Amino acid sequence: MKTNWKYISLFLILAIGISAPIHLGYIDNSFNAFSNDWIISDWVYLIAGFGPFAAGFIVLLLDKSVSNRITIWGNEKLKNILIALLPVFSFSIIGMENSSNINIHYYGFTYASINVIYAFLEEFGWRRYLQNALEGISKNWKYILIGIVWWIWHLRFETHFDIFIFPLICIGGGYLLGKLADDTKSILPVVTIHTLIILLTNSGTPTMNKMIGVGLTIIAWIIIEQLWKRKKAYGNDYTR
Repeated sequence: MKTNWKYISLFLILAIGISAPIHLGYIDNSFNAFSNDWIISDWVYLIAGFGPFAAGFIVLLLDKSVSNRITIWGNEKLKNILIALLPVFSFSIIGMENSSNINIHYYGFTYASINVIYAFLEEFGWRRYLQNALEGISKNWKYILIGIVWWIWHLRFETHFDIFIFPLICIGGGYLLGKLADDTKSILPVVTIHTLIILLTNSGTPTMNKMIGVGLTIIAWIIIEQLWKRKKAYGNDYTR
C-alpha cells in the first residue's frame, strides 16, 4: 500500500497547530475562567486532545485511500467497548485521593471518564488515521515514527527530562500502543492503556489507590478476554 505523505504532512500540521496554543499555555486563563473552579479547572491539557482528533477527522474526509484495518470498534465491538470503560469502573470503585476534598469515588469516576474521552480523541488521530496511513512502511518504523510525532506534538523541550527521557517514554509507549492497535484492530484497547498512563502520571505521585485501580483494570481485562475466548469456543462447538 502506497504511503501518501502529502496527507500525512497535512495531518501533522493540523494536529500540532491546533494543540500548540494549549501546550504553550496561551489559553490557561481563559480555560480557568470558563471552568469556574469546577473539577476540571486544572486540566487544561484535555483540550489538546482535539488536535489529533480534528486533524484525523479532516484528513480522513480528504484522503479516501487510507486503510481501514484499524477502526474504532475492531472486530469485537462489545468487548472493546467494555475494555475501554474498565478504567472508569475500576477508579469509581477504588476512588482517587484529591486536594479538593471531593468524594474519592466521585473524583475517580469523573477523572477517569474525562480522560477516557481525552485518550480517545488522541488515539483517533494517532491510530485511526496516522497508523493506518503509515500502513506502507514496516511495523517497527511505523510505531517508532508515531512515538516521535507524539513527543514533538507535546511541545515539551524545556528540561533535560523533556529532551532526553520523555521522548524515550513516548517512543516506547508508542511502540506498545501501536502493536496493541495492530493486534486488536481497534483503538479502544489502546484508549484503555493510554488512560491508565494518564491516571498514573498526570494526577500527582502514584499512590496505592492508583496502583490498585490499574491492577483491577488489568485483572478485569484478563477476565473479559477469557470470557470471550470461551464464548467463541462454545460458538464453534455449537456450529459443528
